[in-house]
Amino acid sequence: MISLVLMLLAQAAPGLPPNHPPTNGAPAPAPSADELVKKLDATQGLKEKDKPFEIASSLGRLYFGQGRYGDAQTFFKQAMAGAEGARTLFLAQRKLVGGKPLPGAAAVGCEPKADVTLAALQEKAKSLAAAKNAAGATSCLLAALTPLMELEVLLGHTQFLLRDPAAALFTYTRALDTFPSNAEARYARGALTLDAFGDDLAALGRAKADFEKFLAEAPTSPRAATAKRLLDRTNVAIAAGGASKATITAEQVAALSPEAGASPAQRPPQLSKEVIDAFQNVQRTPEMEANFAKLVADAEEHLARGRWQEALTAYKQVMPYQPENARLRAGIAWTMIKLNRQPMADNVWNVAAQTPDAVVELGDSLKAKGDVEGARALFTRLKETVPAYAPKLEGKL
Repeated sequence: MISLVLMLLAQAAPGLPPNHPPTNGAPAPAPSADELVKKLDATQGLKEKDKPFEIASSLGRLYFGQGRYGDAQTFFKQAMAGAEGARTLFLAQRKLVGGKPLPGAAAVGCEPKADVTLAALQEKAKSLAAAKNAAGATSCLLAALTPLMELEVLLGHTQFLLRDPAAALFTYTRALDTFPSNAEARYARGALTLDAFGDDLAALGRAKADFEKFLAEAPTSPRAATAKRLLDRTNVAIAAGGASKATITAEQVAALSPEAGASPAQRPPQLSKEVIDAFQNVQRTPEMEANFAKLVADAEEHLARGRWQEALTAYKQVMPYQPENARLRAGIAWTMIKLNRQPMADNVWNVAAQTPDAVVELGDSLKAKGDVEGARALFTRLKETVPAYAPKLEGKL
């Protein structure tokens, strides 16, 4: 990835600056992601410049890792546009092949290598298609478009983080139209459908189908256990007539430890961690962590001012990355109570109350921001929920 980004920088500003000290042939140390982003931000016309699929996708990944989701979306979409011709040809040739077996990519001269671009493989596929070799063209394009499987899922995740679930759903569906075997896209689409459209029985049926197919095709996936819980939750929601009408058993709540964070079964649909499980392994940067801290602070400010939905929106952006954050769980629980999202609100509160110190910290924050009545109500509810903790609340009620 770094080499591709450096290539773009070289195209933007070829040659060494005047009076640059000699390099003596020694390679310069690879820049960090932060350094690359700073250089890229200073590059004039970077977003407008035409760029190959490989460079656009690498830029998207780089900005995604930095938490710059708006910029990441721009570059991901440029990469998608760069791959559109190959995708269209692939779908047409695949239709001609039907269910016939495909030759290996290497057998038709399309073995993917580090220095082979999507554009080059597309040209080779065009020649094969012109020669009426639909199987060969399909195999060639399959090799060329394989990186699209992960990239399109990342675009969907990015759109979800930008609070555009409709766009994310479209992207996941498009990814599956191209590669029905894309397990990550199927998992993400099912989870997003359950989260965003949990009271639409037709949508729940589609989510159920996605989870069932995911479990059938990817039974050893690290997400299989979570997908099974999501499928169970979907079935409960369907039986209840909608997710908001579904109840959660005491056993499910009791099984949730503070260290584990909120499990899929206990979280409200608006707070999905499942949709972006893949982000757990994204490299954290100081900028991302600072942004998370600011979002939590903003959410508590919204809470203190009675802006419940705004608070939930801010919390939702952090929850997938920090499910273990007890202060965050306390804030989400109180927000859900204020929004009267029952019975889910009580269930989430019971989870948050397992870490009462974090609830007290939230109450102190609300009081410091001027929400004295809200803080008192929070402390009172905590006392009623965890009677053994009551002595520590003396002077706060």
